[in-house]
Amino acid sequence: MTSGETTPAGPAGAIEYSIIVPTLNEGENIGPLLERIFAAVGPSEAMEVLIVDDSSVDDTCERAESWSDSHPVRVIRRTGKPDLSGAVLDGAQAARGHWILVMDADGSHPAEAIPDVLKPLRAGTHDVSIGSRHAPGGHTVGWPWIRHLTSWVASLLAWPFTEVRDPMAGFFATTRERLLALPGKATGYKILLEMLVQGGDSIRVREVPIRFEDRQLGQSKLGLNQQITYLKRLTYLAGGRVSMDSASKFILVGLSGMLVDLLIFHFLMAGGARLGSAHIGSFMVATVTNFILNYRWTFRGDAHTSISLSARYLRFFTVAVLALLIRGGVLVLLVEVFGLSPMLAIVPAIVITAGVNYLGSAFYVFASTASGVIPRVRWHLAAIGLFAYVLVLRILYMGHLELIPDEMYYWVYAQQLSLSYLDHPPLVAWLIAASTSVFGDTIFGVRASLIPLVLIGAWFFFRYGATMGGRTVGLLCLLAFAVLPFFAVSGIVMTPDAPMIAAWAAALYFFKRGLIDDDPRAFYGLGIAMGVGLLAKYTIALLAPAALAFMLIDRRSRQWFFRPEPYLAVLIATLIFMPVLIWNWQNEWASFLFQSTRRLLENPKTTSHMVFVYAFLLLSPVVAVAGVYAFTKIRRILTPDERNRRFMMVMTLVPLLTFVIYGLFTEVRFHWTLPAWIAMLPMIMTALVQHAWQARENFSRFHRALMALWVPSVTLLVILFGLLLHYLTLGLPGLKTSDFDSGYLGWKETTAAVEEIRQELAAATGREPIVAATRKWDVPAALSFHGPPELGRHVTGRNLIGMRGSMWEYWFDPDTDPKRPVLLVNYRPELIGEQWLESVLINLGPLKERTIERDGKPIRTLYYRKAEGFRPEQVRRPDGTHETD
Repeated sequence: MTSGETTPAGPAGAIEYSIIVPTLNEGENIGPLLERIFAAVGPSEAMEVLIVDDSSVDDTCERAESWSDSHPVRVIRRTGKPDLSGAVLDGAQAARGHWILVMDADGSHPAEAIPDVLKPLRAGTHDVSIGSRHAPGGHTVGWPWIRHLTSWVASLLAWPFTEVRDPMAGFFATTRERLLALPGKATGYKILLEMLVQGGDSIRVREVPIRFEDRQLGQSKLGLNQQITYLKRLTYLAGGRVSMDSASKFILVGLSGMLVDLLIFHFLMAGGARLGSAHIGSFMVATVTNFILNYRWTFRGDAHTSISLSARYLRFFTVAVLALLIRGGVLVLLVEVFGLSPMLAIVPAIVITAGVNYLGSAFYVFASTASGVIPRVRWHLAAIGLFAYVLVLRILYMGHLELIPDEMYYWVYAQQLSLSYLDHPPLVAWLIAASTSVFGDTIFGVRASLIPLVLIGAWFFFRYGATMGGRTVGLLCLLAFAVLPFFAVSGIVMTPDAPMIAAWAAALYFFKRGLIDDDPRAFYGLGIAMGVGLLAKYTIALLAPAALAFMLIDRRSRQWFFRPEPYLAVLIATLIFMPVLIWNWQNEWASFLFQSTRRLLENPKTTSHMVFVYAFLLLSPVVAVAGVYAFTKIRRILTPDERNRRFMMVMTLVPLLTFVIYGLFTEVRFHWTLPAWIAMLPMIMTALVQHAWQARENFSRFHRALMALWVPSVTLLVILFGLLLHYLTLGLPGLKTSDFDSGYLGWKETTAAVEEIRQELAAATGREPIVAATRKWDVPAALSFHGPPELGRHVTGRNLIGMRGSMWEYWFDPDTDPKRPVLLVNYRPELIGEQWLESVLINLGPLKERTIERDGKPIRTLYYRKAEGFRPEQVRRPDGTHETD
């Protein structure tokens, strides 16, 4: 492979370091480069330069060899297919220096920076030193935008593998032994990334900023083949068995499975099975045949040889279920939204599912252990992959999943745009108004804003975790945001919780950056986050006293009492929150009173214990237990930095204790309390995944059990979330679709029945009836959303009978003719059958019932009564007059 060496390779002796310069047709550049190198290192340096040539057809080797007589330059000629990594490894094999410095021959790497790049190695503080374009102070000069884009995409793909800012750098230094320890099949043009991944957590890396200049002479060797090789290498480093051979075999297996799938699907549909049952049944049979063929043929080999056949099938089954849930979402989209027949829709659904199955099989079921990727990187890839999976699930299902009454109520908000509202600030209404203006008054239109909200929330969950414990902790917080039940469900229903959760995570990030990292600019972001959060939900205000408590406890943070930035943050938040203040000022502070003293007076009970019950149920049992456990003495191991640890605990405890005390007197609701745990997530996730980068022997048996339970918990939570979406849209075999009397399902059919009765009453009386629900807000909201526009104009809540009616107290026209007939409705028999209603409505008729059906099956009962009019003096007004409840 090599020839033309002027001196034989040998062990490190008098040579301190060797500079390896891979070349391919660099005749115009090699002379100027060598001049710069020797000018930078000086004559006294114990070094050598190895020009490793990859079969150049110009005079690169001749020009380099002309330096050999007067300078320590050797030329190594390689034959065969050019390969940058192979050239570097051949150079390292021939090198005599203890240190190896690699740089390009095109002049883009500044030779003047060689001493700076070597300095961390000479000091013994680092194992690898990188001349970095992206480190603070580094930059790139002369690149066209397409090169910047290509480099950015390549670095983005490498991002999960290393925390180095410039993993694509070709200018770096390390020991000869470390380079030679790389596997011989290392290929491609980015050997640094290979070394960083193989080195794992034990490697100490320093990035030295450089000025990177585009080549002035010659042509770049970066082409499509190099990019494809790079992608192949990334999949190898990730443990994936992705290749044309495995893909082609998988396609053939998939086609056979598709035939089985289609035949069984057709048979079940012809036999009268529901769409959901038919596609699940056919899928499960095809899964078994696919596993056998993939195990015996597609991925045959020694990957994961220690895994039993049953355990491997369990992995395959898990991937199959995840793919099945994606397929259900595709079917919902194609059949219910685009109107395709099930027999047509199943084909693209199967194709998409096959892609999910292939990736899951290549990277998880039959993954390779040969790349040596460390567990921490596997968690990186798992967090990103599962977040992307859950995001796709949301997008596929959200347009068909029925709106809950809360969402329909906020849609009514959006039809009555205001500075604020009685029971919530206005942000949710503004977001729904914006999204429905683009996508219409549809289910997807109501929820469309969730997509950017989820992405913003994900970014700040990651950033907050990363600033507490590095990239791994940040990605684990992202994973928690994706899979924990409260956050998962909050990302698919359009309520004030969605923007508030994103704002809460953002506020925590900016609080930490300001108070602990001493970044004064963070307070501007903090003001925006708190202001937007307050526009979403008042509970985020609890972060303010929590931060104040931290500042009083943490001596170093007290400096901010005497700086202007925190007060500017308060001013920014107040200005953003101003619409709510103005509305409350105009309405006698009604919203603030409603959310504080009124709740205490109206609903006295003790619910403090529910703060922890909610965490157990909606953060998952494992995370809830780990959250409590993180407050014990293990906290010092999980988060060694005392200030970070103190910040997380204070920012969690103050809101939680507030709700515990509040719960001594009245009801505490789950969506108030659970955001408080976001502050502790970095410590909780570290507790659950610490074994990914530290020896588990350091931990107690209880702690090891928690860590062991977390992996199956993640899988189970994702599957349960997908099954819930599938159940509520397509159903599940053997299970009757039900809302468990929650008032969630059946509003379209219920509204049609109410509209029919209303039309009958209008025809009988010759006047337009008022439809009044004996519920505070959910029934009138659902009737308004699902009914025709004329129905929405005549709907109100129980304010008509003198009881609290939320915003309908404000929306009801006080000039309404009391002689208009009234249709009283409810989906439950409570209240609507009360005898005292006869005193507040004129000539109220008897209670009647109507069964509401879907697909020929009963789903709920509608209760209704008719009256000839209402008594204006009994109607409840916004000022609380005429209250009878």
